[in-house]
Amino acid sequence: MLMLHAGYPAALEGARVLLEEWPGRARRRREGGPADWTRRGERLCARVYGAAYAKLRSNVARLHPDLAAWMIEQGYGRVLTRSGLSGPARELIAVTVLAAGGWERQLVSHLLGAARLGATPAEIRRACRAGLAGGDRSERAATSRAWRTAFGRPVDPSTPHA
Repeated sequence: MLMLHAGYPAALEGARVLLEEWPGRARRRREGGPADWTRRGERLCARVYGAAYAKLRSNVARLHPDLAAWMIEQGYGRVLTRSGLSGPARELIAVTVLAAGGWERQLVSHLLGAARLGATPAEIRRACRAGLAGGDRSERAATSRAWRTAFGRPVDPSTPHA
């Protein structure tokens, strides 16, 4: 239910803002089915999380086995492996959204994921700054802590010269 009442409203509002910025006509895509999505999702998630992949799968399965399956099949397999954007671009979007929301734990993972998929440090800092554009002190603090955890140095990505 959390996905329905927290995730979908956020996605709908985000899509509304994107449509205002980039008007156009979206097309429905059909790229495979559940078995394809699971296979692609496992590959991509393993690339994003690296050595932490098995631990992630275990931790999410402990929360709920269906959530673990949805994460791989729907999140990584169906959404994040679609054509149109590169892996690094999708990770930079994740960094921006997570920084904006102050989602520190997930931000650490996607800061590292962006780097693993080839985003440059400057691109990652720009994504953090974009996410923090309307943020308050708590989002800035969470992003700074996530940056320190991910990269091992006390850099504040919200400053222009971080």
